[in-house]
Amino acid sequence: MKLKDLRKVRELEISCIKEYFQETIENKWDDLPQEWKDNLGASSPKHFRPYLDSGLSFVAEEDGEIYGFIFAQMLHHVADCDNLVWIENMAVDPLVRRNEIGYRLLRETLRAGQAQGADVAHSMISPDNAPSIMLHKKIGFFMDRRMVALMDLKDPKLKL
Repeated sequence: MKLKDLRKVRELEISCIKEYFQETIENKWDDLPQEWKDNLGASSPKHFRPYLDSGLSFVAEEDGEIYGFIFAQMLHHVADCDNLVWIENMAVDPLVRRNEIGYRLLRETLRAGQAQGADVAHSMISPDNAPSIMLHKKIGFFMDRRMVALMDLKDPKLKL
């Protein structure tokens, strides 16, 4: 992935986020605050640079068209691992899914992570995304029933 890819990757990521929202979230995309939408995703201007610099983020491109992407970076000293490949997000254009694009992106990220000394890889997967779960199992990930708990520490209603 290169800086020149940002615009096309952003368009694809937002398209896939909208698709996900339609299936899973009660709020309509148009009802969400613009600032929130602008900062969603690893391709947002606020979040893109660490993934770009990591050497672990890739695009699937043919004839100047981007058909898929994966955002990953190396984290250090997390979950008893010295070097952990953190896969934040990946997506493939709905028109070309089921053509092993996601498989190749994921495999390339894992190979690059190994080359950089990674001990383990963690990938964010929605529990209702059966195709992604099957893809990760195919490549060798194991799944358990843990859920990720998130908390917005900037929430003014938070009482700690």
